[in-house]
Amino acid sequence: MPRLPVLAASLLTLALLAAPVVAQEDDAPDPTGEASREAAEPPVPQIPLPEIPKLASAELPKPKGEAVRSLETRLAELLSTPIDDPLAELEPRLVTADLDDEIVPAIAQRLSRLKEDLDGDRASRLLEQARKVGKDAIRKHEKANGTKRGEGPDGDWLVFILSLGDSENETWQRLAELYAMLRMLEAVGTTPAIRTMIEAYSYFGELTRIDLQRAVERLKDKAVPALIEAQKHDASKVRRWARLRLEGLGRAIPGEAVSTTDPQILADVLRAFGRVRDVDATRVIMSFASSNRAELRRAAREALGQIGSPAWGHYKDIYKNLTDERPPRDWDYERTLREIFRIHDQSRLAKVYATWEAGKKALEAEKWEEAAEAFDQVLARAPLFEHRAAMGPAYLKRGERLIEEEKWEDAAIALRKAERLRPEGEADKAIDSRLLTLEARSLMEAGTPDRSLLERAVELDPENAQAKALLASFEQDAEERRTTQKSYGAVIGTGAAAVLLLLGVWLPGRRKKAPTKATPPTTGDPSKIASAPPSEEAPPTGKEAPEPEAVAEPPEPPAQGA
Repeated sequence: MPRLPVLAASLLTLALLAAPVVAQEDDAPDPTGEASREAAEPPVPQIPLPEIPKLASAELPKPKGEAVRSLETRLAELLSTPIDDPLAELEPRLVTADLDDEIVPAIAQRLSRLKEDLDGDRASRLLEQARKVGKDAIRKHEKANGTKRGEGPDGDWLVFILSLGDSENETWQRLAELYAMLRMLEAVGTTPAIRTMIEAYSYFGELTRIDLQRAVERLKDKAVPALIEAQKHDASKVRRWARLRLEGLGRAIPGEAVSTTDPQILADVLRAFGRVRDVDATRVIMSFASSNRAELRRAAREALGQIGSPAWGHYKDIYKNLTDERPPRDWDYERTLREIFRIHDQSRLAKVYATWEAGKKALEAEKWEEAAEAFDQVLARAPLFEHRAAMGPAYLKRGERLIEEEKWEDAAIALRKAERLRPEGEADKAIDSRLLTLEARSLMEAGTPDRSLLERAVELDPENAQAKALLASFEQDAEERRTTQKSYGAVIGTGAAAVLLLLGVWLPGRRKKAPTKATPPTTGDPSKIASAPPSEEAPPTGKEAPEPEAVAEPPEPPAQGA
């Protein structure tokens, strides 16, 4: 016990001795200037809380009429094309040529109707018959070419069915249509298309199971997102089938499922985890929530928001790992998740938000050039910046200013930016009006004016002074052209009248003038006789013309050397 006061006194003495040293170190000049630079730099502003994006819908849109007609045409042409060889290759134009995503809703609609029209028992027997025909053809091919089993062609079940060629059999037609549409969906190869293929398995069961398994093996990673979603399908047979297919592809666990180099497939995988609310995939998804790729970053955040409260424990742990602090008790899972997103975005978007604030102040002060330049920097760093719609007025005003300065190309660029920044589906009459004005001016300079563009521009925005001025000049030019045409017409008419008057005076006098008879000379120089003008008197009629008088021939020239 006596030692405690002594120890305390010793510690106090050491602290007092160390205090001046610390003060001297703090007061010492900074040779590197780091402290002064840190004091000069403004603090990095904290960005606002990011929103949790809503998960994109997996529902297919309503099929377009053109896509429905295209599907019907393809199927009709396919069924009317005779195929005799079960190992023949289909013409791509019959099934897979020029396909796109728009045909997927049309196929989904037709499959839904087909499940009511197709007789499953008859279709199964017909499929077995087609497969037998195909197997026989494969064996003949292997025997003819001396190849072992499995080394030759596998064959296409669709071709096997078509080789039966029974156009009078309604079951044959429906079965051929079913397999043709499955081939189309495989050719499209997107997640919505493969999702529709799996739905076909829920409709038709064993009639399509083996063929779909072979298709999944060909599709590989493209099939993973739809298979992840199918693990939560309403039908238990589909859930079991999907799990087996993922195991066969080596993508059964989250860490394996994201092992792809295709960013579109990866984004679809992340969203698929969100749709099935896979809590075990939370940390894998979170690793992409700060990705430099905007598409992957958004997909990950959509998925995390969709998983929601079941993963709240994971969100708390992740927040603690990032900040070394537990989240406050009054935070729900959404606030915790948004704070995590803010931490991820802070280093990436701090300067972006600082520039955005500067541009916003310039916009409020009506300094259009400064605002537009600041917003250009924001969009260069963050093209999908959440406040991008509020930047439109700056580019609109900048475009108007450039129009006044007659800088047409720069004005068009600014107005196009304003057009792209407005929310999707919303119209801005002022922007559209000025773009029409620039288009009308360009056509006028090219010599092909279009009055309707200016009229439409004024209709959209009656305050568009430039369009009004061009329209007024357009009408003035038209009036000047009409006046000029009238003047030219008057001059031409006066000239024509004068010419007619002169002809009327000259022609009668010419008719009354007596003709003169030229009498050829009887003697003289032969050259003069030859050059005498011919008589204009008409030859006598009814009487023979008088004999011409004899003309003396010129003497012969003397011979040379005389």
